[in-house]
Amino acid sequence: MNPFLEVFTKNIIPIFIVAAVGFFLRKRMGLSTKVLSSLTFYALSPALAFSALVNNQLNNGEFLQIAAFAVISSFAMGLIGLVLGTLLRLSRSGIVAVILVLMFANGGNFGLTLNELRYGEEGLARAIVFYVMSTIILFTFGVFLSSMGRSSARESLIRLVKLPAVYAVVLAVVVYTFNINVPVPLMRGIEITGAGAIPVMLIVLGMQIADVNSIEGVWVSIPASLARLLIAPFIAVLVAGLIGLSGLSRSTSIIEASMPTAVFTTILATEFNVRPRLVTSTVAISTLLSAITLPLVITLLEL
Repeated sequence: MNPFLEVFTKNIIPIFIVAAVGFFLRKRMGLSTKVLSSLTFYALSPALAFSALVNNQLNNGEFLQIAAFAVISSFAMGLIGLVLGTLLRLSRSGIVAVILVLMFANGGNFGLTLNELRYGEEGLARAIVFYVMSTIILFTFGVFLSSMGRSSARESLIRLVKLPAVYAVVLAVVVYTFNINVPVPLMRGIEITGAGAIPVMLIVLGMQIADVNSIEGVWVSIPASLARLLIAPFIAVLVAGLIGLSGLSRSTSIIEASMPTAVFTTILATEFNVRPRLVTSTVAISTLLSAITLPLVITLLEL
C-alpha cells in the first residue's frame, strides 16, 4: 500500500471516526461538552500521564530532551505567529490570536491518539511528555499573552498549580527516580482510568468542533492554519536536530509539534476576548486540513 494511504487509513481515519461520534452527540443530542472535558482534565488525562510514564520508565536524559523540545518548538512557532500577524497588518488582538493558534498544538486528544496508534505504549509515553510541557506553557505564558497584562503572575501560578497532569508527571518521575513500587491494586485502578482518556478526548474534540458556528476571518485563519500545519513540522525537525533527539522520541515529538491548533486556545480567546471567532475558525480549519497534512508529514519525513 502507498505509504501516505497507509498512514491515512490506519492512523488518521480511526481518529476522525471517533471524533465524528462526538460531533453527532453534540449536534443531535445536545450532550454537554463541559462535563466530558472536566472528566478528562481532572481524572482521565492525569491517570493516563502517570501510568504511561511509570510503565515506560523513560530515562531522565530522554525526558529532559523531549521537554526542551516542547519549549523551544512552541516559542519558535510563537515568533512565527508574531511575524505572520505583523505581515497581515492585524490589530494587537489579532496578532495575539495568531500567536496563540500557531504556538499551541493539539498534542492532547489528537496527538496522543495518533502517536499511540502509530507507535503503541512506548510512543504514547513520549508524546505525553510533550503534551504536559505544552500545557504548562499554555497555562502560564499563554494566559499572560491572552490577558496582555491583565492577569498577574500570581494568578497564572495558581492556574498552573491547579493542573492535575503536572502532579501526575511529578509523581511519575518520583516513582521512577526512587524505584517506588506502587501497590498493584492502585496501579491497576490508575491504568484502567487512564485507558478511558484517549476515546473520551477524541469524542470531546468532535463535540468542540460541533460548537463552531461560523468561519470568521478566512483570509487570516487559512494562512494561520497552513503555517501551523506546514511550517511547524520543519521547525520541529530543526529543533530535534539541535537538541539531539533521535529514534522514537524524535518521531513522536515531531508529530506532536505538527498537530493542528489546540482546541483550548478557543477558551483562552473567549475568556480574554482575543478574536475568539477567528481562533475558533482556525482550530476548525486546521483540524480538518490535518487529515491530509499529517500523513504527508509522516510519509515525507519517514517518521
